[in-house]
Amino acid sequence: MLRKSKISEMLKKACEKYTLKDIENGFEGFSATQLADQLAMDRANVSKELNTLFLEQRVIKVIGRPVYYFDAEVFEKLTHGKNEVFETDHLNLLIKEHKQHVSDPFELIIGSEGSLKTIIKKAKAAMIYPPFGLHTLLIGPTGVGKTMFAEIMYSFAKEQGVLNEKAEFVVFNCAEYADNPQLLLGQLFGYVKGAYTGADHDSEGLIHRANNGILFLDEIHRLSPEGQEMLFMLIDKGEYRRMGDSKNTKANVLILGATTENTDSALLKTFLRRIPMTITIPSLQERTIKERYDLIEKFLRQEYSQLKIPIQVTKKGMKALMGYDCPGNIGQLKADIRLLCARAFLDYKARDLARVEINSSLLADSTYAGIFKSEKQPEIMEIIDSHAGNLFIYNQEINFESFDFRDLEDIYGLIEKSFSRYEIEGYSADTISREIKKQIEEYISRLMNKLVNTDISQKEELYKIVSPRIYRSVEIAMQIAEHHINRSIPKKAYAAMALHMSAIVENHVTHSAFSANQYTMAMDHPLEYQTAKTVRTILQSELDIELPEQEIIFITLFLSMEEERKTESSHIGLLVLAHGNGVARNMADVANTLLCTHHAHALDMPLKQNVQEFLEVVSDKVKEIDEGKGVLLMVDMGSLLSFGELITEKTNIPVATVEMVSTPLVLEATRKTMMVEYTLDELAKEFKDMLPYIGRSFSLEMKNRIQQNYAIICTCLTGEGAAIKLGNLLRSAIPLIQEYDIEVLCCNKETFKEIDLKGKTILAIVGAVDLLLENVPYIPSDKMILENGLYEINQIIQRMVGSKSDIQEVPNYITHTVLAESLTFLDLDKTEDVIQKSFKLIEKMVDIQDYNRILVNYILHVGSMAERCIQGQILNYEKIDELIAAKPALYHAVKLGMMILEEEFKCSVPDTEIGYVMDLFDTE
Repeated sequence: MLRKSKISEMLKKACEKYTLKDIENGFEGFSATQLADQLAMDRANVSKELNTLFLEQRVIKVIGRPVYYFDAEVFEKLTHGKNEVFETDHLNLLIKEHKQHVSDPFELIIGSEGSLKTIIKKAKAAMIYPPFGLHTLLIGPTGVGKTMFAEIMYSFAKEQGVLNEKAEFVVFNCAEYADNPQLLLGQLFGYVKGAYTGADHDSEGLIHRANNGILFLDEIHRLSPEGQEMLFMLIDKGEYRRMGDSKNTKANVLILGATTENTDSALLKTFLRRIPMTITIPSLQERTIKERYDLIEKFLRQEYSQLKIPIQVTKKGMKALMGYDCPGNIGQLKADIRLLCARAFLDYKARDLARVEINSSLLADSTYAGIFKSEKQPEIMEIIDSHAGNLFIYNQEINFESFDFRDLEDIYGLIEKSFSRYEIEGYSADTISREIKKQIEEYISRLMNKLVNTDISQKEELYKIVSPRIYRSVEIAMQIAEHHINRSIPKKAYAAMALHMSAIVENHVTHSAFSANQYTMAMDHPLEYQTAKTVRTILQSELDIELPEQEIIFITLFLSMEEERKTESSHIGLLVLAHGNGVARNMADVANTLLCTHHAHALDMPLKQNVQEFLEVVSDKVKEIDEGKGVLLMVDMGSLLSFGELITEKTNIPVATVEMVSTPLVLEATRKTMMVEYTLDELAKEFKDMLPYIGRSFSLEMKNRIQQNYAIICTCLTGEGAAIKLGNLLRSAIPLIQEYDIEVLCCNKETFKEIDLKGKTILAIVGAVDLLLENVPYIPSDKMILENGLYEINQIIQRMVGSKSDIQEVPNYITHTVLAESLTFLDLDKTEDVIQKSFKLIEKMVDIQDYNRILVNYILHVGSMAERCIQGQILNYEKIDELIAAKPALYHAVKLGMMILEEEFKCSVPDTEIGYVMDLFDTE
C-alpha cells in the first residue's frame, strides 16, 4: 500500500471513533506528529501526504499551531451532507454553518418547490411517522435519482431525530445476487456455519448492520418471492432469522425499496401490502423546463469546478440540451454534459482557446435534434431569450480581492510530477533542469499576464494580492542576490517570488524531499545555488518563518530565470508536411496539445495541388517560423523530399529534412526543437541515425545488396531447441533481420551437415558450437546473453547490407521467456515494463559495472518478488538493519525503484525483500 493511502486509512479510522458531540466539545482532529507517531513514519513525509490529501479534498485542514486534519468523508457522514469547505479555523464552525444551510436537506433538491413538492411531503411524512417511520417504495425509471432521494430521506430522518447519529444507511442491490438466491439471502439475513455449502463461518448479515437505521434495497423487484416472504417477519414483528439458525433475532430496521418495474407484476401482493408508502419519482420529461435548465447549470458548474477553466455555451447549444430526448433521465443528462465538456476541452487545448466552448458543432446527433423539438419550445425560448447576450458562461472570474493562493499549487504539483516522470523515463539531469525551468518560466508569464495588466513595477496592483511586507522582503533579498550573481533579475521574478512566499506564509504549498538528481539540477548553476542559500536566510529573518531546505531549489530556479530568457527566442523551427487533408495538421495538433505548446507547425498538400505553388507556400511558412537557427522539415513522400534544399537556396534559411512522418516522431521532434541547446545539424543527424530505412528511396546498389541471400546460423550441442530460442532472440532484438529477410538457420553439429548452403552468404555463427567456417565470425551463447553479442551481429549486418538500425541491448527474448515461466498471475508485458522502469530509476543512482548480467538477474528476481509481495509471502533477511546502515545510498536507490512496483501493483515491498535486491547490485 502506498504511503499516502496508509496515512489516509489511518486518519479515517481514527476519525470514525469521534461523534458530532466530540467536535462540538472542541475536538479538532489529528496533527501530522500524532499520525507520524502512530504509523512510525517521518513527520515531514506525513505532513507532505496530508497536504496532498487536502489538495485532493479528501481531508479537512484546521488552521492553527499545530495544524489538525480530519477525514472529509467521515465529516460528511457525521453532517449528512456534501461538504464544500476544506479549510477552517475550527471544525465546530463548519458544523454550525452546515446546520444553518442544511437544516432541511430536501431544500437542496432542484424542484423541491416544483414538480417534486408533493413527493417530498410524502417522503417527510414517511420518515417522521411514529415510532420509527414508514417502510417506503420508490418507483421510477432508470436515472431519475431514486438512490439520491433515499439518501436525502435518511438525512432528513437524522435531522429530525427519528434516527440517532450512529444510525446507518445500508445499501444492497438485489440485482447483484439475483442469479444466486441463496447467496442473496445469506447477504441480507446472515447465516450460521454450515447453513449451506461454503458457509464455513457465522455471518451477521446486512439487516444486523442496519439495525436502528435504514436498509435500502435497490432493484427490489429482483428479490425472490422467498426473500420477500422472509422479510414479512421483520416488517411485522421486528424479528428475523439467520439462514440455518433456530432462533429469531430482533432488529429495528426501516426498509426503503427502489424499483423500475410495475410493482403489481414484479412484487408479491402480500409484500406490497406491508409497504404502506409508495412514492413515484417523475422522469426528466415530466419535470418542468426550468428544473431541467437548473439541472444543466448545476452539472456545468460541477464541470467547471473540475476543469477550473471558464465554460461557455451558445444559445443554440443550451436550447439543444434543454430540448433533446433523454431516456436515461438525470443520470444520462449528467453523463452527456460531461462528455460534451470533454469534447470541448480537447478543442480548447488544440486551438489554445480562452474558454471551453460548447457550440452546436460539438453536439451528438441525438442531442442536436433537441434544437428542433416543438414540444415545450415556448418555455425553452422564454428562458433562452431572458438570458442577456449570446452565451451562457460558467466560471469564477479571478480578481485581486478574491485571489486564492491555492492556485499557486498547480505549478509545484506539476514540477514534482515532472521530476518523477523525467527520472523514470531516463532523462538526463541537464534535460530535467531545462524542462523544469521552462515550466516555471511559462507559469510565471501566464500568471502575471492573467492577473496584472500593467507593468510589474506598479506595485499597488501587486499589493492587492501580496502583502507589502512580503514583497518588500523579497525585494531586499533579490537585490542582494543581484549583487552576488553580478547581473540583474527580471522584475517578473520578483513578483513570482513574492507570490511564492505568500503561498508559503498562507501555509498552502506542499513540500517534499528532493532526490539526488534534483540537487544535481540545482548544482548546474552553482553561483545561483549558493546565492539561494543567502536569500533563504534573509527571507526567514524578514518574514519570521522557517523555510524548508528544499526551498533553496525553487529559489535557485527563480534566480536562474534570466539565463533562460536570453535564449528563449532561439529555437529550431519545426514544420510538418504531408499529402492529403488534415494529415500533417492532426499530428502537429497532437504534439502541441500533449506538450502544451504551439511550436509544431503543419501544412497539408492537397493531392491536386500544384507543386510549385505549394513550394511557395512552404517557403513563406519557413520564413515565418525561423527564429535564427533554421527549420526542421518532416515530410512523408514524393516531391516534398526535395523541398528542404530548394527552400535553403531560395531563402538562405538552413533547412534539414526528416524523410518520415508519424505522430510519435512529430512529438519527439517538437520536444527537441524546443530545447535551445540543439543546433539544426545536430538534430538532423540524430533523427537520421535513429530512423530505419522504411519509406526512403533506395539506390540501385542497395536493392542489389538486399537481393542477396544472407543467413545466420544458430547452433546448440544436442537437439535444436536452444538454437531455435537463440534465433527468436535475434529476430526480436535486431530489426534488420526481418527488414532484409535474413534467414536464420538452426542446427547442431550433426544436422548442420544436412543444410544446403549453396547461394547463401553466412554472416555469422551464433550459439554453443563453432562450425569453423572460413571467414565467418563466431559469437558464443554467453556473449550473446550477457555481453555485446547482439551489437556485434547488428554491426556485421550493417557492414554487409549498408544499413543502420538500433538494437535492443537487453536480451529481451531470454528474459521474457524465463520471466513468463516464473509468473503465475501477473500480466507478463505489464510486469516486464514496470520492472524495466524501476531498473532505469535505480541505475541513475547506482554505478553498475556488469550491466547486462545484473539486469537479467534483476528482471528474473523482481518478477517473482512482486508476486510474493502481492500474496503476502515475504522472505526474511537476517541483519537487514545492518545492511541498510552500511549502504544507505544503495538502500535509498532501491527503495525508490520499488516504489514504482508498489504503485503499479498496489502492494508493499518490505525492507527484507529490498535487502535481496540490494545484493544484486552490490558488486563488492
